[in-house]
Amino acid sequence: MYASEPADPGLVAGVDSWDQRNVWTIPIYTAGANDPLQPLLYNSLAWYKVFTGEWKRVGNSAAVEADILASSKTSFPYRGNVFSTTTPNAWTLPASYNETVSSASPPARFRIGAGMTPAIGTDGHMVVFQPVGTALETYATIVLSSGPVVALSYATTSTTSAGDGWQNGQTASMLPAYAGLFCDEDVATGLNHALAITVPPTLLAPQIAYPAYAFDRDSLINKQPYAGVLPMGSRLALPPSVSVASLALSTAAGKAIATAAKAYGFIIVDRGGTGVTIRVKPKCATSDSVLRAWNYGLQNDLNAILAKVRSVTW
Repeated sequence: MYASEPADPGLVAGVDSWDQRNVWTIPIYTAGANDPLQPLLYNSLAWYKVFTGEWKRVGNSAAVEADILASSKTSFPYRGNVFSTTTPNAWTLPASYNETVSSASPPARFRIGAGMTPAIGTDGHMVVFQPVGTALETYATIVLSSGPVVALSYATTSTTSAGDGWQNGQTASMLPAYAGLFCDEDVATGLNHALAITVPPTLLAPQIAYPAYAFDRDSLINKQPYAGVLPMGSRLALPPSVSVASLALSTAAGKAIATAAKAYGFIIVDRGGTGVTIRVKPKCATSDSVLRAWNYGLQNDLNAILAKVRSVTW
């Protein structure tokens, strides 16, 4: 079943990769068996100090790195996503989820190669696929010049799982941070999965729809609180009555996104921005210009798609 009204009335759509600085994109890397095992350290200030400009995600001075190390710990005190909750007025984690278990010999160590750095924004996400078949996801990540990685929160998610919030992924929904992202070259072969999107708090309600397991911990106390009706994890899609051809799209990327929106839909995985943002991998084998810098044609295509999208009510 599909709602009768537009899911995002009047909002502009875009892709996060249009920000060429990659402030908010989620860099995804694949480590090899020969990449060094780097320690992962906990720091409660890893988000705040970057927000205030005192620290950076990468490229800190020796004095700042010493400050970071001095305030870091070898074990993470919390087993779940530190910014996600299942209730609007308290930090309540799901009854069952993929809990992060501290290493028996802390710190935990992961394969992380040279040049693997997080997004430079305050959220500082990073994903590194490990040779053992899991993915390391870190939030508020800082990479030190000597190799250690510091974070506020992390999880090891399974790349062969259902990809739902049980994984304890580092998004507000607890979905894996890499779920639903696509690369430039995928446009030519077709996007054969649901697409991850972030939406502004004006659309969100402090509720959960599968595959999400949680929503933002500050959903009602943030200066821009949730003020909508869509639960985190909602699926938005083009109804069967809307043909891709009827949208008169002009770009290959727009047509691929519309086809996926009809077959699989969009899934709200996080809060962010003032419009609907489709998530794209920042580092890809090829580069599609319409995905890498603002493009008039794709902008029009995305607005046409989102105008026809409806929330799916099972």
